[in-house]
Amino acid sequence: MRLKIYTGKTVEQAREKVRAELGDDAVIVNIDHDKRSGLVRITAAIEHRPEPEPIDAPDPVVTRPFQPFDAAHLAAVLRYHGIPSPLSTRLQTSAAARPDCDMAEAFAMAIDDQVKVMPIDVASNRPLLLLGAPGQGKTLAAVRLAVEARGQDRPARVITLDGKAAGAVEQLRAFCGPAEVEMACADDAAHLERLLTPLYEGFTVIDSMGINPYALADIELLAYAVKRSGAEPVWVMAAGADALEAAEMAEIFASLGVRRMIVTRLDASRRLAATLTAPIRSRLARAGFSASPYLADLIQPASPMALAEYLLDKPDPNHIARIVQEKAAS
Repeated sequence: MRLKIYTGKTVEQAREKVRAELGDDAVIVNIDHDKRSGLVRITAAIEHRPEPEPIDAPDPVVTRPFQPFDAAHLAAVLRYHGIPSPLSTRLQTSAAARPDCDMAEAFAMAIDDQVKVMPIDVASNRPLLLLGAPGQGKTLAAVRLAVEARGQDRPARVITLDGKAAGAVEQLRAFCGPAEVEMACADDAAHLERLLTPLYEGFTVIDSMGINPYALADIELLAYAVKRSGAEPVWVMAAGADALEAAEMAEIFASLGVRRMIVTRLDASRRLAATLTAPIRSRLARAGFSASPYLADLIQPASPMALAEYLLDKPDPNHIARIVQEKAAS
């Protein structure tokens, strides 16, 4: 099943777009209004699509032309993103040691020297507990992981610890229903432990409540949930976070036993320093990232090359040119 979002000035206008593309068999999953734009958004899905006619595979297309390594350009990119000076120096030094490589490749190898990659295995029976501050994209990440497991023909479920938040259960139900993902709501850590007994023969991901990492009571509550559930805690962080604050949060979550993190909203963030400062300072591994608001777009592998390309592509080229000129003139 694939989910898509259609917009219109009215509900009927958005529905017409759904009918035009998906036909009368489309299932309306959710309807909401964007207060900023004034548009109506309909999330729709369809169970079955006709198989496309087979076609000859085209020749591979090179999406990124070879770009020689340019130390000044890399320094400007890191400055644009707000990478702290000591880390920026380490990355530049590491990348400069590969002068014969393509720009993105040299940068990717420099990132690989600093950060480990540990993808999430949805074939595992050990539950995952996604944690983080409010509004970081934990719920969407949880459902995406469950959808990935369903794509591998595994049973999958999402358990929420955030059932008391307004609309949380309804939102989760809207996500899980069309994707054929089971869902449950745990009132507290003890209830969560009961839901996890006996062992579920499938993939389980737990969507925790948003917490304040600087509030001791929140941290103790979350630590208790991790202990009672036996789940692996995984930190979820939005890409546009402040670099230094994200690094501090990473250290706090690492103290709870977190060993890896998922980065969300790469598509909606311009400056991405936190995606490097947080895992490097806390020694967390990158488990994956998302760069789309759509449920059907799953968590992507957190490869060094993918992150390097995001960092190189985000800045405005004219802005980078000005930084290079200012540096040369100083």
